[in-house]
Amino acid sequence: MKLKKAMILFGTVCILNTMIAGCGSSPESTAKTEETQVEEASPEELNNAPLKDVDGSAEEAQENTAGEWQVLEPDIASAVDADFLGKVRKMEEDSFFIVERKVKILDDGSIIYSSPSSDADIPDSQLIHVVFEEDTRFYLKDTDENEEGHGNKEAGFQDLKEHMFVEMKGSFKNDEFHATEIRFF
Repeated sequence: MKLKKAMILFGTVCILNTMIAGCGSSPESTAKTEETQVEEASPEELNNAPLKDVDGSAEEAQENTAGEWQVLEPDIASAVDADFLGKVRKMEEDSFFIVERKVKILDDGSIIYSSPSSDADIPDSQLIHVVFEEDTRFYLKDTDENEEGHGNKEAGFQDLKEHMFVEMKGSFKNDEFHATEIRFF
């Protein structure tokens, strides 16, 4: 009789452990949860961490309290050497509009990018206005972001065309990105 009770108790404990492990945070369920959180999180939630200067010191997060758009998270910004990524959708005489280009760092350290197709109909409300000053630096990348070892050559605003990818340094002010450096390819 004691053996039977012990076996039932052991079986119950095993079943409970299996249920807890199945509902817990295994690496697979954690990865799926993190992916979901990244896709569902608002730009404000993704960018509340402090940024680091070139010298490595932390600074206050850039504020865009009135706006929807935020600069990249510090670890992603460091990996891509940019504060925000986009794809040019509309050109104006002295500024341009982009659609956000999302970037994600995978567990193995590789980086993946995603952006809407050039043929996709994007409403103007989803476009981000990029403005710049006379001293903003423009660079044409010799290769795309997946190839390394090639430099950038100096360029100008006139070299930027629709559907080019841009990597920018700067900050948001009232949902306008004020660029200090723009690299494009």
